Amino acid sequence: MDLARACVALGLCAVVGAGCGLGLAGLGPATLGSRDGGADAAGADVTLDAEDAGEPQEAAPAEAASGDSSVVTITTVGAVTQPTGLAQETHLVWANHSARWWLFWVDAGQPGQLQATSSPDFVTWTDATPLALPASHAEQGGNFSVAYADLGGQDVVHITLDLQYPDPYDQRHFHARATLAGAAILYGPPAQLTMVTNPALTPPDGPATVVTADGHVFDATGLTTVADGGSEVAWGSTGTDMGTSWDGHFGPPQTVATAPYPVSARAFASFGTGLGAGLLALWELADEEDPTNVAWSSYGVLGWGAPANLFPPDAQSANDWDVAVVAANDVRVVRRSLDGTFDHVRYDGNSWTTLVAPPQDPGLAGSGVVLLTSGSHVAVVAIAGDAASSVRMIVWDGSAWGAWSTLEGSPATRRYLSAWSSPGHAAVLWTQSSSLALDIAGETVSF
Repeated sequence: MDLARACVALGLCAVVGAGCGLGLAGLGPATLGSRDGGADAAGADVTLDAEDAGEPQEAAPAEAASGDSSVVTITTVGAVTQPTGLAQETHLVWANHSARWWLFWVDAGQPGQLQATSSPDFVTWTDATPLALPASHAEQGGNFSVAYADLGGQDVVHITLDLQYPDPYDQRHFHARATLAGAAILYGPPAQLTMVTNPALTPPDGPATVVTADGHVFDATGLTTVADGGSEVAWGSTGTDMGTSWDGHFGPPQTVATAPYPVSARAFASFGTGLGAGLLALWELADEEDPTNVAWSSYGVLGWGAPANLFPPDAQSANDWDVAVVAANDVRVVRRSLDGTFDHVRYDGNSWTTLVAPPQDPGLAGSGVVLLTSGSHVAVVAIAGDAASSVRMIVWDGSAWGAWSTLEGSPATRRYLSAWSSPGHAAVLWTQSSSLALDIAGETVSF
């Protein structure tokens, strides 16, 4: 039996020739990496004219048969794999003091930069200074994530990212920090945490980062040498981010778990305050061609606890789950299995409880399932398996699920949901094809 396990059918081909066998308007799945280190399938590069940095650009409303003018196309990225990231990653944040949305992305035409843009209204976007990278992002949108924190009256973002060096298989994990002020961003230099030359570690790695309630910073990646297969390894900062300053120092790597295959998707959840504060690490189990579970561990005074599984075993996509913090002692995780059924659990700081799951709604496997929160309400957003690749949402009102509704139903080829929610601000992003290449599109959501 062939044990090669595609991490997830997460590839998007932006085609300009015969390389992927699709027309320009096509956007098809490709296997980015397999558990046995199979070759990537990627689209040809697309050369696009860059907008002038810092010049406001009004994003074009997406054509919507339903007349939904709130959907906007924010930017075009060329032939980038997963430009909106994985469902568990954060590429979009709302900055409280700047009162602006901030989007981070990678562009195929700028392999040595992480791009940034901001908007006060999700319509008009102003490009900001990009982060200069010490190596190439290798057109992998699933290899970085950001965490936002309001610290000492300062908007702060922490960035975790994997970079590819020219030498074969030379992959390195970096961490960077930036402060936001209005439409301006000021970066610190990226610091390398680890490097590896293991050809079995195929992208996406799905790195995660978080700022805890007390200002400590954690990173997680699988780009390490602790196991021949996959791993969940974390770093914790030795000091706290004060908002006005941070020393940038991390402690030694902490092995949380190992896996038979490379882990493709991971997340953190920081919850509570003071003595009740907690931190969870979560990752896809990476035990089969299609993983059978989401694993978790909690962090305490003795370090990371023994890993355990969240759900009854059931084949799922590595990307079809998400975690959200609803309240100080209310962390939710929802996952969708390959058969279309959902699971819904709650963590209260001590133990997990199984809650009523959302009803089935035919979805596109591997495209991501994201959670949004608004007070006691929790929304699940997914891309439907219909011909229009509709964006669908269902809301838990605190005691029961409502009915699935369509956020965006105009015909398009959509993939790779990601999202952001904080008090008063929620939005979803996705990747869709255009006449040039791939676009990042999205809309704000209220529920």
